[in-house]
Amino acid sequence: MPLTPGAYLKHRRQAAGLSVADVAALMRTEPHEPEHLRIERLKLIEADAAPMTLATIVGLRLIYRFDLTILAQLEAIAQGASDINLPPLCRFCACSQDDACSDALGQGCDWVSDDVCSRCAPAPESVAA
Repeated sequence: MPLTPGAYLKHRRQAAGLSVADVAALMRTEPHEPEHLRIERLKLIEADAAPMTLATIVGLRLIYRFDLTILAQLEAIAQGASDINLPPLCRFCACSQDDACSDALGQGCDWVSDDVCSRCAPAPESVAA
């Protein structure tokens, strides 16, 4: 079962190292919406309990990276489409081959298994000498 659109956004937000409060503080709304209401709305979106508007999607995309095509595909699946072929997504951060994680040097991640990227893979246990 693929991620829901809200779960995808949550994974990508967390991969960016941002809390819901961080995103709400950076998000601009027109008309102005108090930050505590933005926090609640974002929590509902990530729980798939409130719809996303185009303005919200654009606003989130300005704050953290996610793949708009994958988000659209996940929404289509949530609406009942059965002919969507999602690319592999990391089960921890939801990155894909076309939207890889990047480190401080801009280096992308690699796949270490079918559903785990190198950034999310557990660190090898240190071997005692």
